[in-house]
Amino acid sequence: MKYADYTRNTTEPLKRIAHTRRYQQVVDLIARPIEVDTVLDYGCGDAHLFSYFIGQLGRTKLVGYDPNPKILSQASSAVSAGAQLTTDIDALLAERPGAFSLIYCMEVCEHLTEKALLQLFQNIRTLAAPRARVIIGVPIETGPSGFLKALYRMSKGGRQSASFEKAVRSLVNVRIAREVTDVEWFGSHTGFSHINFRKTLQQNQFEVRKTYHLPFPLMRSVLNNEIYFVCGKMP
Repeated sequence: MKYADYTRNTTEPLKRIAHTRRYQQVVDLIARPIEVDTVLDYGCGDAHLFSYFIGQLGRTKLVGYDPNPKILSQASSAVSAGAQLTTDIDALLAERPGAFSLIYCMEVCEHLTEKALLQLFQNIRTLAAPRARVIIGVPIETGPSGFLKALYRMSKGGRQSASFEKAVRSLVNVRIAREVTDVEWFGSHTGFSHINFRKTLQQNQFEVRKTYHLPFPLMRSVLNNEIYFVCGKMP
């Protein structure tokens, strides 16, 4: 399956609504680049976000990084022509430190172990300009949202190691042990806590300036799919 097939183009209605709306909402409600911005999508997948910016910003101002070449190769021809896409984080760090005034990082951090997450924070701090806006989006897997997600996953054959016990633990925000499924990588969202993640952001010298809850901003974290942190680098 292509990346788009299990996100914005999935045949599952609830997942499709969540994934198709989030790009437009991120652009319209959270952060749209302006002409002077240089933009990085860190962990960009197939770089679909850039389809909203092609023609608005030149190719040198749109950079997408993803470590998975198979997924990155699924970028549309328009995005591949209109943005610079790379799997080489070392080259990016060496060639463009402090270059990016707007950084997006979505659907990434919830999968990373503590070690990998610290490396990501270090990389983003290196690549971010002094007054950069850093937009980090993660899923809401606790409270009523986490509980309902767990029940939904149980109805789909217990995907992401879902169980009723874990659903209840998610509801009351009790720790759930997470299984590493690849190198420094959690394949499942189950057990992720955006509450703890916010503290980790602050501990790693990111100032959380604003938060957004999607797809229903007025409902906060009660019945929403994702939370986005608008951050800046602390000195």
